[in-house]
Amino acid sequence: MRSFKNKRFFFILIVIFAISFSVIFFFVILTQTAYSSPSQTTILFNQMSINLGPSPNSTNIPLDTVITVDTIASASLTDLYTLPNEKIDYVTSYATGPLTCETRYYPAQPLKAATFYTISVTIFDNPVTWNFTTTSQPFTPKINYFLAKNNLLISFLTSTIIALLSGFFIWLRKNN
Repeated sequence: MRSFKNKRFFFILIVIFAISFSVIFFFVILTQTAYSSPSQTTILFNQMSINLGPSPNSTNIPLDTVITVDTIASASLTDLYTLPNEKIDYVTSYATGPLTCETRYYPAQPLKAATFYTISVTIFDNPVTWNFTTTSQPFTPKINYFLAKNNLLISFLTSTIIALLSGFFIWLRKNN
């Protein structure tokens, strides 16, 4: 009988941990971002409208910006290159209209200050290239940057504390 109560107790703690982890994790994902969204400019390329971000020839781009290409959904985007070379952490795509899709390239680190960047991406086997210059201001992350970059750790630690406190209060209630 005692074994059943212990298993039930640990099952309750696991459920509390899982629910609190999920709530915290998705709350941070849906409300915080580590990246700035750039302004976009539409260009005509092979009789197709493409939105590029940051806008070609723009200046004072934030160091935490994301690189975006918005084009028709059937376009195959490949071979994104940056000069100077920046490692891309991950890529996401989502629909922006009935026939269009935006692809976002997230740099692994903030861009370099006061740097002239050349971006090249291949669309339908044709290279598209544009330039922008980052701000000369040093990167000063805000709280949303730290929350977004440390989401897993924050969710895990907070959920562990919630589960431990819940377990303590359940134990106190049973023994009183």
